[in-house]
Amino acid sequence: MTTYNLTANAKTSYDTFSNSDITLLNRIQNLENKVASQGDKLDHIVKLLNELSEKKSTSWSNSRI
Repeated sequence: MTTYNLTANAKTSYDTFSNSDITLLNRIQNLENKVASQGDKLDHIVKLLNELSEKKSTSWSNSRI
């Protein structure tokens, strides 16, 4: 039975990417980071609005008693 060493000639090579490809990948990564940041901010806003809504509904319910 013949065995082959597949890692003997394997190397990580980034020279197949051109500078414009790398620039594009960097821009995409930056956009993904910005979207994630905006998503975190929106989650925080939703949390604050939910807390405010709960306080308003609780105070409104207590004022009717």
